[in-house]
Amino acid sequence: MKLSNKSTIHTPNHEQSLHIFHIDYDIDDSGSMKQMENKFYNELFNNIPNFAFGKHQVEKRLKDGDSIIPIVREAMEKIYSIPEIQEAREYYTGNLDVEDKYIKRGEFGELILYHLLHEYFDADALISKIYFKDSLSLAPHGFDAVHVDSEKRNLWLGESKLYKDGYKAIYELINDLKGHFQTDFFHSEFTIISNRVQDDDGEDDDFIKELIAPETKCLDKLANIKIALFAGYSSDCINQVDPSEDLFLEKLKIEGQKMMDSLNAGKEKHPWRNHLNVYLFLLPVKNKTEFVKSLHLKLLGGQQI
Repeated sequence: MKLSNKSTIHTPNHEQSLHIFHIDYDIDDSGSMKQMENKFYNELFNNIPNFAFGKHQVEKRLKDGDSIIPIVREAMEKIYSIPEIQEAREYYTGNLDVEDKYIKRGEFGELILYHLLHEYFDADALISKIYFKDSLSLAPHGFDAVHVDSEKRNLWLGESKLYKDGYKAIYELINDLKGHFQTDFFHSEFTIISNRVQDDDGEDDDFIKELIAPETKCLDKLANIKIALFAGYSSDCINQVDPSEDLFLEKLKIEGQKMMDSLNAGKEKHPWRNHLNVYLFLLPVKNKTEFVKSLHLKLLGGQQI
């Protein structure tokens, strides 16, 4: 039996480019099976410095003599300086009776997508959107993730959604495909990305620099781009199925395949459909709102270190 030190189980369907993740279970003091949510939160927590500043900036600061603790603290503060996070704080403490916009479109979903690309696909962020938006007051790129797999020479572009309804998340991801994968948006975004890479002063090979250059043809870009669409959502499988049952993973696969079929139906309407290499990442959870609330409070507490 292969032992795992990760908090998530990865169930891939490579033929369908479908990747289902779920938080693993372990026995608790009462003898019941319980998801290892705190371990998952801690793994996300460990990614925050690189997520907020970019790997190159963190390594540069460590090399210059900074210790990791103030870097982590500053990364937390940077994330919570975003207006939507401030609204979320009020929302979760009961002081603001409004829908939390941040949960639907913000950096929580982006953080999870960052984690999955880094941990399971060996793809590190090319640049940090938060760093350039908040540290240098520069225009951020529009994609939720811009990662690079240097060994396989692939660029990952990602979009993320966290919704109660998984199919609503898929619907919005299809809209992102329509809006972001077209000529004008590509030219605009890759101009920004190329400029931010130069500003970051990192060590990127000539292949990546040429790929992200605004003048590189869209077809040449698409031939080397993988698109990661992430949806986190409340799942009946997580709520109603005993994880010890043999049918648990099978039910998750059936649920995930239906969502993949919905995504494919939307993708087929895209003019670039034959050139889009789309991967669907799914994270079914017990309750999306409670999941994000717990994650929010966990990360908020991290500012106190």
